[in-house]
Amino acid sequence: MTITKNKAYLHTILIYPLVFLFSYILKGKKLDYKEFYIKSFSFYDNSNILTIDLKKFDFITKIKFFFDKNSSLYDKTKINYHLDLNTTPENRELRIFDFRKKIDLLYSVSMLSSRVSNDNLLFTFIFSDENIDDTKINNFIRYHLFAFSSRKIDFMFMSDNLIKNKKLLKAFEFMNTYLNDSKFINFSNSSGLYVLTCENNNKKFDIIWTSEKREIELSEFNKVYDKFGNLLSRNIKISNSPIYALHK
Repeated sequence: MTITKNKAYLHTILIYPLVFLFSYILKGKKLDYKEFYIKSFSFYDNSNILTIDLKKFDFITKIKFFFDKNSSLYDKTKINYHLDLNTTPENRELRIFDFRKKIDLLYSVSMLSSRVSNDNLLFTFIFSDENIDDTKINNFIRYHLFAFSSRKIDFMFMSDNLIKNKKLLKAFEFMNTYLNDSKFINFSNSSGLYVLTCENNNKKFDIIWTSEKREIELSEFNKVYDKFGNLLSRNIKISNSPIYALHK
């Protein structure tokens, strides 16, 4: 038994550099999101799902599940990701792994695995919406924007019933009106400025925020809304609170 465990650990250590390399090479393929948020995974009831529970970034201990030669074959990988809303998704663990990079790693290991069909991931956020303040709302929305922009997630399970906090629910519902049924155009990050560009009903829009403690003036847009859907008319600033800017 010890020898078997040692071999499994050695295999994990050897495969990790390849997974890390592929996390930079493999690009997400999802473009059209006819339905990004779903309230149930019931249509996968007859599928064999590899479910990975991530409460902390212990990714290297999870790799073994993707390369266990004695396991069954899986149709899909589902990630139960525990959110810490006190931590920003842009925060880099070990100076490398922000939330988007973690998605890249999970996607690459799923694609490399001979036990899982080569498909995008399924995702669920597990979180507490107690003691919610504006900072936690911003973090919550930005986690979702990172997930969407990765183009590596087929569906995100998120039911309105999971969100009890009224302000958090309002921000989520407004974001959902833009992300669902939209087409991905581009995602960029420069010096802590993030811009997600999409198209919905032939209308282009940007969702913009910054991870830095600074504000940048925004101009030359048609209409701009804050994260709750309130129309902004003057002194519009880009901050760590995402805004929705419609193109002219």
